[in-house]
Amino acid sequence: MPMDRTLYPRDWDTIARAIKDAANWTCQGCGRPCRRPGESDMELCDRIIDHFPQWEDDLAVTIDDPEQGPIDVLKLGRFTLTVAHLNHIPQDCRPENLKALCAPCHCRMDLKAMATKRRLKAERLGQMKLF
Repeated sequence: MPMDRTLYPRDWDTIARAIKDAANWTCQGCGRPCRRPGESDMELCDRIIDHFPQWEDDLAVTIDDPEQGPIDVLKLGRFTLTVAHLNHIPQDCRPENLKALCAPCHCRMDLKAMATKRRLKAERLGQMKLF
């Protein structure tokens, strides 16, 4: 689900960058090292291979192409660091409510909270709370 930038504070990019810097561009969920600002695909791959061999298998998947045979396809989106709101309220940017998560961890967190996210969206759109 894409983020609705209108729900975030104007300085969200600065806030998110500070959280990522504080986490040393590493997922606070699983420990995955993530792409640093300005790092190329090859630089990221080299850093992972050289310093984080436990994550090397996540760099690519092998697909079986009928014409060319097995091909490795890079999956570098897995190494994108995001910032998650633990209570799913984008306006709540207290440091204790924010966590640096890789894309897969952020997706897992959001999937587990779909009911909460639907309720919060309904409330934003004017749905009243019953309790």
